[in-house]
Amino acid sequence: MAKLQGIILLNSGVAELQIVDGSGHKIETVKREYSENDLELRHFSTEVMQRALSQLQRFQQLLRDYDVTTVRLFGSENLSKMPNAVYFVDQVENVTGLTLRWLNANQENYYRQLALRMHEQKVLSGGNAFVLGVSSTRIDLSYFENEQFKFSQHSAIGPVRLTQSIRKMTAEITQISDLVPEFINSKLADFWHMLPPFQQADSVVLLGADVLNNVFLAHQSSVAITKKDVENLVANFTRMNNQAISEEYTIDDKDIWMIYMEAVLVLNVMSAVSAKKLHISNLTVLDGLVVKDTTAQQDIITAARGIADRYMVEDKHREIVLQYAWRLFDRLKKIHRLDARDRLLLGGAALTHDVGSFINSQRHYQYSEEILEGIDFHGLSTSEQRMIAAIARYHSAETPDNALRATNEFSPRQRIRIAKMAALLRLADALDDSRLQKITKLTVSVQAEKVVVTGHTSLDLQLEIYVFTDKARFFEAVFGMPIVLKRQGKRG
Repeated sequence: MAKLQGIILLNSGVAELQIVDGSGHKIETVKREYSENDLELRHFSTEVMQRALSQLQRFQQLLRDYDVTTVRLFGSENLSKMPNAVYFVDQVENVTGLTLRWLNANQENYYRQLALRMHEQKVLSGGNAFVLGVSSTRIDLSYFENEQFKFSQHSAIGPVRLTQSIRKMTAEITQISDLVPEFINSKLADFWHMLPPFQQADSVVLLGADVLNNVFLAHQSSVAITKKDVENLVANFTRMNNQAISEEYTIDDKDIWMIYMEAVLVLNVMSAVSAKKLHISNLTVLDGLVVKDTTAQQDIITAARGIADRYMVEDKHREIVLQYAWRLFDRLKKIHRLDARDRLLLGGAALTHDVGSFINSQRHYQYSEEILEGIDFHGLSTSEQRMIAAIARYHSAETPDNALRATNEFSPRQRIRIAKMAALLRLADALDDSRLQKITKLTVSVQAEKVVVTGHTSLDLQLEIYVFTDKARFFEAVFGMPIVLKRQGKRG
C-alpha cells in the first residue's frame, strides 16, 4: 500500500482530518465539532481544551488504523489569537506528541485558493474572476485574470465579527434589516477605495462560507447561482420569522443570523465588482494543505510586485535587483547552502526593499521594515514575512549582527538565513546603484580564494564597483570569502 499521510486542521470549534496518499488523493475525511458555538469561543476553557485534545486522540487512533506515520497538525489564526493559546500548544504536544503550527489568515486564504486551482480550475479559466474567502473575522478578495493571480486584499470584517457588532446594537435599534447593509457598507468603504485596478469580472467564487453553504450546496460539492438568488434569500430572511426560515431552508435557528450576515456580505461584494454570477464551493483550507504547492513562487512574487506598486517603488530598479539577486543566489549555492524557499523570500525582499522610500528616502530601510511587518503578504507565514522585513531592513548600510542577536523573534538558524540573504541583496542592489541598469550580462565565478562577479557593459561602472566593494565587506563577514566586481566590455 502506498505511503499515506494525515493532515489535521483545528478551526474555531471544529477539528478536521484528511488522510491522503502520495498523489494527494483523499482516502478518508473526518470533521468533528469540539465546541458548540463559534461566537462564544473566545478562549480555551478547560472543558473546550479537553474536548479538542480528546478529538485529536481519536484522530490519532484512526491514523494508526490506516498505518499513517506522517502527520501534520495546523491551527487557524483565530485560535492562535486566544489569550491562552500558548498553553494549548503545550498541552497538544504533551498529550499527542504533535507539534501545532499556526496558520495566519494570509496563508488560510492562499491554501483555499490552492485547493480551488487543483480541484475546480475551470471556474478561473476563460476570463476574469474574483475569489472571496470568508472566515469568521475577515474576508479576503483575490482577483484572477485568465487563471493568473493578480492581487489579494483583506478587510477585518467577517460574519462572526459582524454578528457580534450587530448584537450590541439590537437594544437601541429596531430596524435591523435596514441597519445591516448600511453597516457593512460603512465598514467596507475604505476597502473598495484601496482596491487595485481590475478588469470587468462576471463572477465571484465563494470559499469558506460554511453556513451559507448549507442553504445552497445541499449534498453537492459546488454550485453556480446568480446574484438574484442571493437577493431572494436575503429578502426572505428579512420578511420571514425564524421558525418559517428554519422550516423553509432546513437549517438550525442558531445559524440564521450567520447565514443572513454572509449573504448580505456576499451581495455587497458582488455589487461592488459588478458580478452577476456566484460559484459556491465547499473547498476548505485543509483541502489546500494536502495539495503539493506548485504555484508559490509565481503568486508570492506577484504579491510582492503588488506591494511594490502600492508604495510606488521604481519598477526598472526593483526588477533588475530581483534578476541580480537570483543570479547570485543560483551561482553561489555551494557557498550559502540555502533552499528554494529562501530563494523565494530573497525575491520578495528584492522587489519590496525600497517601499520605505514612500515615507522618507532618508533611512528608508527602517521604514521598509515597518511597512513589510505590518501589511498582508499573500501566502507567507508570519515568520517568513518578518524575515523579508528584516532582509529589507539590512539591505543598506546597517548590519543585522547586533539587532538580530538581541531579539527573540528569530531562531539562531533564521538569523543566519536572514544575514545570508541580506548579504546577497546588498550586492544585487549595489549592481544598480546608479539606477541606470548598465549591466547587460552578469557572470559569477567561484574561485579558490574569492568570488568574482563580472558585469558586462559598454558603460562606466565606477560607481557600482565602489558601492559593491563597500557592501562586499558584509558578504565576506557572513561567508568567509571575499567577493569582487569587475567590468568587462568595450566602452561605447
